[in-house]
Amino acid sequence: APPPPPPPPPSIAAATPVAAAKPPAAGVRPFLLADIGEGIAEVEIVQWFVKAGDRVQEFDRLCEVQSDKATVEISSPFVGEVTSLEYEVGAMAKVGSPLMYIAVEGEAGAAAAAPPPPPPP
Repeated sequence: APPPPPPPPPSIAAATPVAAAKPPAAGVRPFLLADIGEGIAEVEIVQWFVKAGDRVQEFDRLCEVQSDKATVEISSPFVGEVTSLEYEVGAMAKVGSPLMYIAVEGEAGAAAAAPPPPPPP
């Protein structure tokens, strides 16, 4: 029998969000690449300081990105757990696109929970 075909090489396709097919779980928030000013439309991911499964605190360093004008470290606005990184090092990320997803602490299922019933008179 012929040998099985080799696995496909890693490509830019790996940088496209796979999770887009299903809505994120309750409490999982996309962390969007903010506009870093200067009319920058995209940045290169220089390095990640976190990986999926890491716990992050507010202001923890998440990644370092580089535009044609500056290198910037991006920190977390959330407390929670990194569920996925959406770009590999060296990939170009567009402003406004999700860099990663974070399961934000205290929000898991909060959207689905019914409000408490009013107290009896």
